[in-house]
Amino acid sequence: MNIAVIGAGAVGLFLAASFKRPGQDVVLVTKRAEQAALLADRGIGVTGKIKAEKNVQTQVGIGTKRFDLIVCAVKSYDVASIVAIGQSLAHDETRWLFVQNGMGHLKEIADLTGKVAVGVLEYGLFKEGDTVVEVRGLGSLKIAPFKRMTEQDITVIGDAADGQVLHIQTFPDHNPILEEKLIANACINPLTAITGERNGAFIKQQGYMAAMKSVFDEAVAVLGRNNDEALWHYVVAVCKKTANNESSMLVDYQQGRKLELDAILGYLIHLGEKKQIDTPRLLLLYQLLNRGETK
Repeated sequence: MNIAVIGAGAVGLFLAASFKRPGQDVVLVTKRAEQAALLADRGIGVTGKIKAEKNVQTQVGIGTKRFDLIVCAVKSYDVASIVAIGQSLAHDETRWLFVQNGMGHLKEIADLTGKVAVGVLEYGLFKEGDTVVEVRGLGSLKIAPFKRMTEQDITVIGDAADGQVLHIQTFPDHNPILEEKLIANACINPLTAITGERNGAFIKQQGYMAAMKSVFDEAVAVLGRNNDEALWHYVVAVCKKTANNESSMLVDYQQGRKLELDAILGYLIHLGEKKQIDTPRLLLLYQLLNRGETK
């Protein structure tokens, strides 16, 4: 199987290493020639709670080679550009897998031709330089069909991964797994970016816990999941499991990078507007973190 992984951040490095196994060609698509050269020389190093070294092919930008599986691991705000130019990588039976935070990217992939799946990655990852990703928290990659995907197609994706690196769970419906992760992202990531705290602080300090619960209440109201107590336990469990982690939004905020506000907070705010549900806390978080991005 020929596999392309688009995006060479922490998630892309980890997934490229995960899908590299005997008999499978993996091409990691990067933005920078410098990173591509380093990866070609050193390979991908996975450290921390999982240890592996994998050599993959690299290329800068979208080329012309066609792939059987295309894993899109870019930030949510870059999905539209990948969809616009990525069709050149696909053939009629190509399977796409999109692994992003939030749900804002779903409108971007709705018109994509081919077989499309979406995924939620629950590992705690930290990128060290251009070639190494540290696994700080164990989890799984949850995948589900989005359009034109059969059960067999999902099984093919699951079987393609190296089980010693990546644990994959498959689900019949994408909405529950994406909403679950969206709520966790909305409750944890913006508050960590604003306070500069690691995830675990929000279950150790009463004030932080109350703030997180108020954000949770708005998010579940918008999604119509008000009575789902299990979701709150899930958010708390994520904080416990990733207690020593810095959220991706906190890291991006500290490094002056664009934030995934539209995919997470913006998606919920817009949905609330459509349903005529007020979201003052979500809107406040968006406004505090907005550095010129549009909702």
